[in-house]
Order: sequence, then structure tokens, then C-alpha cells
Amino acid sequence: MRSDQQPKLTTIALASLNAKFIHSNLALDYLRAYCEEQQLPISFELLEFHINQPVDYIVGEILSLDIGIIGFSCYIWNINETLHVISRLKLAKPDLIVIIGGPEVSYDTETLMEKHPEVDYCITGEGEKSFAALLAHLLSKGKVEDASSGKVVGRIISGEPVDLDQLPSPYPVNLEARYCNKLVYLETSRGCPFACQYCLSANTRGVRYFPWERVKGELLKLMDAGFPQIKLIDRTFNANPAWALRIFDFLVKENTRRGAFEGTQPPTVFHFEISADILTEELLAYLSSVPPGLFQFEIGIQSTTPAVLEAVGRKSEWQALAQTIKRLAEQGNIHLHLDLIAGLPEETYESFRQSFDDVYGLGGHRIQLGFLKLLKGSGLRLRSKELGLVFDPHAPYEIICTPTMSAIDLVRLKEIESLLEQYHNSHRFSLTLALLCHELYTSPFRFFEDFAAYFRERGLHRVSHSQLALYDILYRYLRERHPSIVPVAEETMKFDFLRTEPHRPLRTWMPDKLGKAHKHLRRKLQQDVDLLSKLHSDTAALSPRDFAQQIRIGKFSLEFIKLLVQGYSSRDLLCTTPVELESVTTNHGYIIFDHHWPDPWTRESGYILVVSEDR
Repeated sequence: MRSDQQPKLTTIALASLNAKFIHSNLALDYLRAYCEEQQLPISFELLEFHINQPVDYIVGEILSLDIGIIGFSCYIWNINETLHVISRLKLAKPDLIVIIGGPEVSYDTETLMEKHPEVDYCITGEGEKSFAALLAHLLSKGKVEDASSGKVVGRIISGEPVDLDQLPSPYPVNLEARYCNKLVYLETSRGCPFACQYCLSANTRGVRYFPWERVKGELLKLMDAGFPQIKLIDRTFNANPAWALRIFDFLVKENTRRGAFEGTQPPTVFHFEISADILTEELLAYLSSVPPGLFQFEIGIQSTTPAVLEAVGRKSEWQALAQTIKRLAEQGNIHLHLDLIAGLPEETYESFRQSFDDVYGLGGHRIQLGFLKLLKGSGLRLRSKELGLVFDPHAPYEIICTPTMSAIDLVRLKEIESLLEQYHNSHRFSLTLALLCHELYTSPFRFFEDFAAYFRERGLHRVSHSQLALYDILYRYLRERHPSIVPVAEETMKFDFLRTEPHRPLRTWMPDKLGKAHKHLRRKLQQDVDLLSKLHSDTAALSPRDFAQQIRIGKFSLEFIKLLVQGYSSRDLLCTTPVELESVTTNHGYIIFDHHWPDPWTRESGYILVVSEDR
């Protein structure tokens, strides 16, 4: 062979069936990068499918590559579909060598391998080093042998942690193409300091950190690529406060240098999983000055019931935790995603109601109501019989009932979770929900519970609904169940609608349309120099025609405006006219919704009150 010729590379596929199209799988890139670092004579095909694609399509795509070895990344959300794909592949191509790995197959592995002889090898735990060694053996000898005895090693291969100083960066040269239209993940550490019994992180002690220069380089590389969001997958990002502060400060300074805060939203948003319990005063003080729109925090609260937290090995002092989260929420510059888990041991339906209300009252942007999954290898699964936890034997092993919460209780919570997602987490009904939870219900949970019962009574829970239909359903619900609040609720829903819908016409039941005077009103407002100075510069610069088409103006009763200002004032209020509300003699006013001033997290527009007829 001539010296300028390269050895022929063997093509091997690495595959994952992700939960959604937008997801990506960082594990595949780690395996590829480590094998390339070891200079194995291999070229890789990275194949990312999603679980909603037909199995025959996935199998066809893999078979078309004409490969001899394929590795699959396995999780609770894809294990059933992955095993189905593997069985089809083996029937079509019996000599194909199939390797599996990932958290879902790292526990109770013997049972799985006995049940699925079509799988050739399974690597448990951290797999980079063991996967590379396995491929080297397969390429050189066609089978795995013990170097000392020459005997064939079993189908199950234990992984081992890699020195993170030696682990190469997973990101390829063609970064933009690899993650086009995908969420991008990054880890700066592995491990978790806590031992929550529903989580597999409890099985490994200690936290290992990647070298700072490597982390900084990867952050710069991902920012340079212009991805809209980077999700850091460290189990507890702030386990080391000094490490967290170093990265926070680097991101703020680098984004400032790039001019990221000169627009309405930074080009890249960074998502972190943090423990609010251990946020130091130094971190809290620093976070208060972070420009809005840069950081998202996911905070796992799970429950506020002491007996529940004790049962799952989670230490948390609720009052201190609540105070910290409220402090973050009041600052408004960081998106807060708060997690609850239904179905934990010792939790009752009523205690979960209290947990829900506690978390709802913290003012976070999003509440994720999840349901306990009894993961293989987790402490709760190992003790499930002792604790009386009944769960689905099929992945994702979701809880069915507990000694303190019945199956029907969990069904009811599922229906509440659906409405929480559509009405609260969508941010399309913010003012209306604030009104209902303050004026009609002493408990936000009771509102969602009653609303879910209304859905069930009318069969509304069986079908999907458009965004516009959700307004109409809530309106009908209030007319039937709470007619006394309908007049003000009509206006709050109209306000919510105009804040989140830049172009759609009002619903027919929304009161006080501008009518024929809208052209005169818009012309008058656009000639008001003082008012224009409060609008976004892009809004103020619109031509009269574009102003009419793009700027939403709503007519509201003076009673509603007083309610808005005095009872439910918003941080997105841009300004009010200098006229005191009490001195206004008219019975109505106007609100201008400027969609060039959106909240960076909820996308609700800023607004201006105009309560003087002279404006």
C-alpha cells in the first residue's frame, strides 16, 4: 500500500430513537469521539430517529447502509421501540452485530439479555471506554476474547468511568449540520451529590468535573454556531457553587461582549438543572444582576410534604426553599421551571393538593407535573413491594397506585396536568388565572380540579383543542359555573388574548370592540409624541398602514383598568398616562399592546395604558 493511502475504514452505525424529533442524543457523539480519539479504523453513521416513526421505516433506513455492526442508546422512553427495531433487523440480517447500552439496560441486564437473544452485547454504565474496546476486538478477531485466557467473554460488558480529563469533546466539525433544528446538550460534570431514591444518580457517589478550558471551549463553539438553546445536563449544576458562578459569569460576560442583550432576546438561552436548596447568598446576589432572557432554571421540588421527602431520601427545608425561589421569581430575569412528582410514597391526594398550591404560589413560569417512574436500579423500585408501590411493568414503569393514593386519584391528576399545561404553562391566560385563583378559589388546585371535572362531564378530555377553542371552553365554563364573575373575566380573557395574539381577531363574545373609530384612534395615538416615546423604537417607526395592521389596541372598562393596575399589575406594564385613575371622568380607557416588547420567557407583550380621552 502506498504511504499516502489511508487504511480502509469499517462503517459502524450508532442509533437512537429519541422521544421527539427536536431531541438529540449526546451519548452517540461521546462514543464516536472516543473511538476516533483511539484511532480505531472506523467511520460512523449517526442515526437519530424518533419513537413515533414507523418501525419498518427505521429498519429500512438502517438496512440501506449495509453495515455489519450497530449500537443503540437505550432509555425508558425508547426501549420498547428499540427492541422492536432490533428484532426486525435481526430477522432481515441475522449476521448483524447489535450492541446496546444506556441507563435502561444497565440494570437487571441478565433478565433482558436472556429474553432478547437477538441482542449480541450489552454495555452497562459509562460506555465510552468499553465500547471502544469491544469494537477493537470485533474488528480484529470477530469475537470478544479475554486477552489472558483466550476465552470468549459474556454478552454483558461492564462499563467503567473515564477520566474526564481524557474524554474528547463530543462535538463534531460539522456542528451546525449535526444539530440542525435540534436541542443541543452539554455537560460540565458527571454525578450528583444527592441520593434521591427515585433517581439513578443515587447509585453513584460524588461529582466529577470536566477541565475548565475544555468547558469554556465548548461553550464558545456552541455559541458561535448560533443555537437558540443549550441545555446543560449536569444533574445538580450548582453542587459546586464556585464552579456554577464561574460558568454563569463567563456566559454573562461573553454574551455582553457579543452584544446579545442589545435586542429583545439573547441569541442563545442556557438551561440548568439546579437545587435551589443549596443556592448560596453569593450566587443569589450574582443572579439578581443577570440580564433577562439568558438563563433558565429547572428546579426539582417534587413535594412539599415532609413525610414524602423523607421516604424518598430527599432533604429539603420548605420555608427556606420557598423563600429562595420567590426571590428568584420576583427578580423576573430568570425563567423558572418547577417540578412536582405525583405518586411518591406517603403522598395522599390532599397532601399533593397542598404541594401543588405551595408550588403554584411561588410565581414560577412553568410547573411540570410529572408522574413517578419506577426506574430499574432505583431505590424505590428495589423497595416497591415493601412500600406497596404498584407500577406498570412495561417501560416507562409509571406508577399506577400506592397505599395512600388510588389509581383513580392519579387519573384525576393526569387530567389536571393536561389543563395545567394548556392554560397555565402556555401563558395565554395569565391574568384570567390570577383572577380566578384569587377571587373564586382559595386553592389553585381546586380550580384546576373543578375545571378538569367540567372537561370530563362534557367529554372534552377525549379530544385535542385548538388554542382559540381553549378560550371558548373557559368562557363557557365560567358562564355555567360562575356567572357572577363573567363580566370581568370577559375583559381579562380579552386582555390575555391581545397580549399573546398579534393578529387574530377577537372572539365574538369579547366585549367592546373598537368599532368604526379604530382608524381615528390609531391615527391619534400615532401622532402622540410622548406616547410614541414609550413604545419600542421598531413600533414607533411603523408607517400608518403597518401601525394599523401590527399594533393591537383594546378598549376596556375603567373598572377593569383599576383592577389591572391596583390588583394585578404586571412587570410588563411599560407606562401609564400621568392622569390619576380616580380623576378620570370617562367610563373606559385603552390599552396598547406592543409586541416588539415581549416578555423573554412568556412572549406576552408589554402594554401601555391610555386612560385620558385627551390623548
